[in-house]
Amino acid sequence: MESKNLVQLKNINNETFEFEKLSSNNSLLIKNCFNIKVNIKNKINKITIENSNQILITLQKLVVGLDISKSKYVLLNLDSFIGSIDNQSLIPSIELFKSDLYLIGTINKYKDIIISHQSSNLYQIDL
Repeated sequence: MESKNLVQLKNINNETFEFEKLSSNNSLLIKNCFNIKVNIKNKINKITIENSNQILITLQKLVVGLDISKSKYVLLNLDSFIGSIDNQSLIPSIELFKSDLYLIGTINKYKDIIISHQSSNLYQIDL
């Protein structure tokens, strides 16, 4: 379900979603979901995950950042951060609140990202 530039996945369980035509103008909201896989083949501005469990996000390019609140077992497989919109530099960020995030791949992939976490756990997994 899409409203303007916000793509919303709400109250969905055990599904896989493939997004091929998103852009840096789009944002994704995942709310109250369980065991979903989201594959983003291009780029997306921002992803917000709320009250969800067992979420796998695989994406090529994230422009601004990722907000995760009250979610467990969120796995992120990211190729790169873009860090700019319309030639304006941005500092990419990941913000966690009462959540678990697993970063997939070498830690060097995430070295230029500001990661803030409150009452959360951050893990790194080499595959």
